[in-house]
Amino acid sequence: MGITVKHILKHSTGRVSFRRAYPIALRPYIAGEPVQLKVSLGLEGSPGFLSRYEEAEGRYRDTVAMAQRKASGAFDTLDSATIAYLAEAFRVQLLQADDDARWDTEERELYRSVAQDLERRGVPVVVTWKGREAQRFADKARARLAESLPIYRGLRGDGDLDGILVIWMEDALDLLEGLGMAVAPDAVAPFKLLCRALNDAAISAGDAMQKRLEGLEVPTPDAPPPLVERAASVPVVEVVPTVPLLATFDNYANAQGMTPGVREEWRNYVRLLIGFLGHDDAAKLTADDLMAWRDNLLTEPSRYGAVRKPVTVRDKYIVTIKAMLAWAVEERKLPENVAIGVKVRVPREAKLRESAFTPEEARAILTATLIPAGSRMAPGHALARRWIPWLCAYSGARVNEISQLRKEDVQFVDGVWVLRITPEAGTVKGKAARLVPLHSHIIEQGFLAVVQRRAEGPLFFDPSRTRVRSDSNRHFKKVGERLAEWVRAGVGIKEPSLQPNHAWRHLFKALSYEAGIEERMADAIQGHAPTTTGRSYGGPSVVAKAVAIEKLPRFNVDEK
Repeated sequence: MGITVKHILKHSTGRVSFRRAYPIALRPYIAGEPVQLKVSLGLEGSPGFLSRYEEAEGRYRDTVAMAQRKASGAFDTLDSATIAYLAEAFRVQLLQADDDARWDTEERELYRSVAQDLERRGVPVVVTWKGREAQRFADKARARLAESLPIYRGLRGDGDLDGILVIWMEDALDLLEGLGMAVAPDAVAPFKLLCRALNDAAISAGDAMQKRLEGLEVPTPDAPPPLVERAASVPVVEVVPTVPLLATFDNYANAQGMTPGVREEWRNYVRLLIGFLGHDDAAKLTADDLMAWRDNLLTEPSRYGAVRKPVTVRDKYIVTIKAMLAWAVEERKLPENVAIGVKVRVPREAKLRESAFTPEEARAILTATLIPAGSRMAPGHALARRWIPWLCAYSGARVNEISQLRKEDVQFVDGVWVLRITPEAGTVKGKAARLVPLHSHIIEQGFLAVVQRRAEGPLFFDPSRTRVRSDSNRHFKKVGERLAEWVRAGVGIKEPSLQPNHAWRHLFKALSYEAGIEERMADAIQGHAPTTTGRSYGGPSVVAKAVAIEKLPRFNVDEK
């Protein structure tokens, strides 16, 4: 059974490094680099690779455990017994380091191999390792002790506790961390006593080192046994990082490049969830919470007084939370997506009619567009009522894609008059611009002349009349909503299962099929995503789309 190696980053050079982010809530309690642990592991599979990996994992666990202790307030008490234990451990470390430096086997063997190589080449080696390197080490050691010991003794003799703190503070912190201990930040007085004990330990170790330099045998003592009582009495509390729901959604929306309108709509769903939960923490969210929220949405009336449909709860509310949490898991902000198993059962509704307008309904709407608008109707709205139904009927475009058209979006390309449907004007599903040729019937009715008379900018509304300046409150949406109201109240098409604006897209699809227009061509005109990867290559030209659109039968209406 192989060993699973996680949290690694492979570089182009073939080298591998350990990368693991620290929990956000623990970063304030981690010194140095608090964001993540980065350790070079060398080449993957090289000798010692797994040992280096395991060492990095252990270092990460130790750091997190220490941060957890600090975060939970489970600090060690620096009483006299603990300080004595730490001072002795420090003294042993100093003597062991001196011992290792005096009898460094690797250094000695390296020197011997160099000497042997020189002898093979006929170069006489007069001075041995013990003759030169040992003497050099001893001279340096004597110089260090001659400089440092008087300082340590002077601080002790003067009772200069602040001076002792300056010299030994970093060593004290490193000692505590190395032994897995944490001291409260406000424990200033005990910490000074610890530094004083380390100063005394350094003097004792220095005296022993001097004796060694004089040729006396001074063995390094064993390390003091750990304080069992301390280890047993300190609880380790798991600290779960806070992951704010609303902030997580905003980050998710930014990463997805979400349109302002969708962003505001989905954000409202997250606000509703927060209000239901009574907190704003995705880390505390459970599947049971979401199921309770689902049941509440299905039973409690909305702000408009109506009970939400199951399909609305599933495809809007739950889908929003599920998508946001999936992104949070991908970004390693959460360990799991608790919304995955939350289902909303949607009963199959009886379908009493097709989703497209009938020929009679389409004819009634298009006939009504020819009725002159009243003098009190805004010019933009009058133009919208007159032309948008026709443009939708002959293009299959979404109503909002047409209602946001600007004068500059009506262009002459490759000998064809087209509508340029583009995200630059507003919202386009898939954020992909496309060119849709104008049917000759629309041109014959004088649409191009109307466009030429309009000022630069939107054709069907005046941006200066917008009351609320917000990216999520686009005026073109209001244009579409008023058209839908007019179809129901003005034209009299009140079938509740019919969507007055979207029905044009269904009708276009049906008519294109009857006219023999290839499905791929109809999808390109309407802005539907290709059904296969192959179909996404080499879309039809403007001329080809114009030929296809002219195959549609004309809508013959009774002109007023």
